[in-house]
Amino acid sequence: MLRRVLDVLMPAVCLACNGTVRAPTDSLGLCDDCRHLLTRWPTRGCATCGKPLEAAHLPTGYRCGDCRKQEPPCARVLSAWSYQPPFDAVLTGLKFRRLEYLGGQLARELARLFRDQLTDCELVVPVPLHWRRYLSRGYNQAAAIAAPLAAELDLPIAAALRRRLPTPAQSRLARAERTINLQGAFAVRRSRLCSGRHIVLVDDVVTTGTTLNTAARCLLASGAASVTALTAARTPESP
Repeated sequence: MLRRVLDVLMPAVCLACNGTVRAPTDSLGLCDDCRHLLTRWPTRGCATCGKPLEAAHLPTGYRCGDCRKQEPPCARVLSAWSYQPPFDAVLTGLKFRRLEYLGGQLARELARLFRDQLTDCELVVPVPLHWRRYLSRGYNQAAAIAAPLAAELDLPIAAALRRRLPTPAQSRLARAERTINLQGAFAVRRSRLCSGRHIVLVDDVVTTGTTLNTAARCLLASGAASVTALTAARTPESP
């Protein structure tokens, strides 16, 4: 009842259009109209990297040519939505406006969508920020999703990775520069926790996959059995 009263007195405002949000609990900060405009990331695609494929029918477990040619470090890359309006407003709210309630809402949606594909996973690990960026921002948006996700999946969570280098934001770099930018950027701080475990590596968005792949290689080198990457969104240009 208190929540209903507060919703009437101080209605939530849509992050995308400034309209009224009628059901703040599971809205992702969006009004009904904007919520309906969200685009799910295509489920028909490569079973490993998640790249959409144009074929009308794909056999179960089908892998694209790139993944067959060279085994990627991530056993699977799972993403819920396409990173385009209005979903970009959701991640902007989480990342730069510190609307941390969005982390919990995103986590519940990710658990609902991918729970059956994560039954073999044993540990949740968020992609870390460098300490300088963490201090300037005040929190890690990947961890804001990963912590409630671990609770939803009843899995332990560990800050098993640390960011060794204060690298420039990947979004500011050309595709060819991104791998070079992240060389040596990550280190495992808790190899004992990772050894032999199937890990869910959580981030907010994947663009080229360089960050996830670099972090996954680091975890595998420490003895992890496998790494499944899970993100809230993926840019349409992702490979």
